[in-house]
Amino acid sequence: MPAEMLEAIRKVVREELVRTSSPWLDTDAAAAYLGSTAGTLKNWRAAGRGPRYRVLQDRLVRYHRDDLDAFVRDGAR
Repeated sequence: MPAEMLEAIRKVVREELVRTSSPWLDTDAAAAYLGSTAGTLKNWRAAGRGPRYRVLQDRLVRYHRDDLDAFVRDGAR
């Protein structure tokens, strides 16, 4: 399968994975939205880098789409 076709399929899958009515995404959905991995986001959190996030109930990590877009646009937390 050509690389361009594979990348197009990946893009569609990523978009479908993050499609939700809420702008709040968990780590897996945020990673898919950014085209990254959940492990990368976890590493960024541990290092104090990456997109802004919130912790709910002392354990639930959530990212807002606006913060993810700002991270991509600005490259800063």
